[in-house]
Amino acid sequence: MTTPRTPARKKVSITLPHDLEDRAQHAAGNNFSAYVEQALEEKLINDAMLEYARLRALDPADDLYEAAEADAA
Repeated sequence: MTTPRTPARKKVSITLPHDLEDRAQHAAGNNFSAYVEQALEEKLINDAMLEYARLRALDPADDLYEAAEADAA
């Protein structure tokens, strides 16, 4: 059985407002890096889902499917 490898890490520096950093540190407990990593992952997923929804809204085929379903009802 193989164990999953930890992805390579890169140290970065960010600048945050004091109150945001205080709240994040408090919420993160003793692992601020993991907390920020999870928040970034969730933000990237959310952004991707919003982009997908935006692109789907531009798809005229959706209107055809909805019209066909309405006609069938």
